[in-house]
Amino acid sequence: MLQEEALMNNQKPVIMITIGDPAGIGPEISLKALLDKKTYEICNPILIGDKNLLAWYIRLLQAPLTLHPITEPGEALFQYGLIDVIHMPNVKIDRLQIGEPAADCGLAMLEYTNKALQLALEGKVQAVIGGPHTKKSVELAGVEFDGYPSYVAKVTGTKPEEAFLMLVSDRLRIVNVTLHVSLRRALQMINKQLVLKAIRAADKAVRSMGIQAPQMAVAGLNPHAGEQGMFGTEEIEDIEPAILQAQREGIHAFGPYGSDTLFLEHCELKYDAYIAMYHDQAHLPIKLLAFDKITAFTIGTPVFFCTVGHGSAPDIAGKGVASPNSLLESIRLVSHVPVTG
Repeated sequence: MLQEEALMNNQKPVIMITIGDPAGIGPEISLKALLDKKTYEICNPILIGDKNLLAWYIRLLQAPLTLHPITEPGEALFQYGLIDVIHMPNVKIDRLQIGEPAADCGLAMLEYTNKALQLALEGKVQAVIGGPHTKKSVELAGVEFDGYPSYVAKVTGTKPEEAFLMLVSDRLRIVNVTLHVSLRRALQMINKQLVLKAIRAADKAVRSMGIQAPQMAVAGLNPHAGEQGMFGTEEIEDIEPAILQAQREGIHAFGPYGSDTLFLEHCELKYDAYIAMYHDQAHLPIKLLAFDKITAFTIGTPVFFCTVGHGSAPDIAGKGVASPNSLLESIRLVSHVPVTG
């Protein structure tokens, strides 16, 4: 992959950052992240969004920044204080209601993402960071969207059941077997093949982060991981067989373990990654430990893609108070990870 080659040649990877939902905090935190000189020390960032909206935020923040509109990554200058931006005028700025969901904002977010992914598939950028999105805006646009992983899978030609979300903080990596579906639907979806695919994707992703033989803990679905069938049989029928198959393939996966004790401090978070069965099982522990420094990776696809671990925060959008910490952490992670496969 190009990023690995760039790192070998002591070159900084080119990172494409979308502003996400134009009516959310994405434009603001994107500019704030590029105000940090450390960003330019570790990567060559390019924004993708509406230059007029970004100009409005520069005035709001009174930031010492100048926009440099480009049409291709090859035109970027990568100079601190000069923001290289691929201009996509797909929202009417004079009608934009910051903090409010709108169909054109949902479409704009998807168009930014699609353009960034195409550039990555063409090898023109080494990684993509998607800005925070608003599901309601996409819903108003009439587009089926349950989060970035399935959309990235669709754009990159990956089977949807092979793309997963991995939440990453400085201490945890947690992969979601199921994501934005009802708990009832998640229970219906859990089977040996899906759990096995999640374990495989997790193993490959963590290896790409420089850990040669990752040790992974797999959570059970039921209380106490089923207690040998007393509280449910999904562990016996689906999760344990998936773990055993992964082990036969040389993957260091263990479990299933009860999720109520899996992340306790006395366990010292000794595993390199954790596999969770449903949304809250994955999101609760990591958001308790590192809410504003979470990066959400889409794994199992040919593009190195991640997003911040929070939403578009409509309640504070346009007020100049949004924190860029999660985006800065995302930039740090994608800038230092050698991408493989």
